[in-house]
Amino acid sequence: MATDMHRGWSRRAALAAIVGCAAATAAGTASAAGLQTIRVANFQNVVVIPLFHGIEKGYFKDAGIDVEIVKVATGAASVAAVASGQADIGWSASSVPMFARANGVKVKIFMTANQEGPPDHYGTHLDVSGRSGVTSFAQMKGKTVMINAFGTAGELAIRERLQAAGVGWDEVKKVVVPFPQMPAALQLGNADLAVDIEPMHSAIMLNKEIAAKTLGQGTLMASAKAPTTASCYFATDDWLAKHRDLALAFGRAYLRAAREVQADAKLRADLIVKIGGLPRATAEKLPDPTWFHDISVTKAAVAPNYDALVKTGMMQKKFDVDDVIATLPY
Repeated sequence: MATDMHRGWSRRAALAAIVGCAAATAAGTASAAGLQTIRVANFQNVVVIPLFHGIEKGYFKDAGIDVEIVKVATGAASVAAVASGQADIGWSASSVPMFARANGVKVKIFMTANQEGPPDHYGTHLDVSGRSGVTSFAQMKGKTVMINAFGTAGELAIRERLQAAGVGWDEVKKVVVPFPQMPAALQLGNADLAVDIEPMHSAIMLNKEIAAKTLGQGTLMASAKAPTTASCYFATDDWLAKHRDLALAFGRAYLRAAREVQADAKLRADLIVKIGGLPRATAEKLPDPTWFHDISVTKAAVAPNYDALVKTGMMQKKFDVDDVIATLPY
């Protein structure tokens, strides 16, 4: 049934997005203050604290941009918002716009939001509860996996590990649970493994009743060896063709904010507490969730996501990776 749900999501999302592309309105409209408005599909989390820091400090306005947040709950919803014209650009795990591209949605990744890589820059965590009795992915047969949505980085992360351990995707039970509800679900025994992000990961690990163990870190197994693009900003091909300068301005303002966040541990902790809702003590110990080697999108950093999507069978339709990226000179 999970496979049918996955395929159903693919068909519905692709159809809605393709129809939406045809109806999308022109982006980058001028605001009353003479600024160009960019509607950003986003859900609030610690990875994108530079976005909120840049808005608060006025860095986007300095660049001539008025940022309007379009709230969404998942990466798939972010793609749908962009493709339908409800948003101009969107944020999600990098696997999501690739998955959409394979299903006919003409979107391109144009900016890195964060990367994963050694030694400790990992945004995705695969945590098992103590009551599950699981100590390796090979023991997941018949167990319940919890992800935030099908067709996402969470699904990709667990599928790749299971495949490497010789466990088929159909040999585990799947449940979809929003990130904020994952700690409670593990505690109640409604799932054995959660594919989660911060601050849920910290909440899970600090909960003595869950007694969790982390089986894996990083969306991809490849991210343990070299930086891979974990999350990104994307837009439709048409929007980028018409608003390349606006995309550059947005990226440079974001980079300005990100550099401040990355250079100041106290500021970063303040923002993690404010935006992510983590306790101060946890926020201060958290590795920088905004880290990236390069904010420009490179094929080398993105290709491992494509390769994993194909290898795990999540993505059936192949395409040239260059078709889904736009490398801009930030």
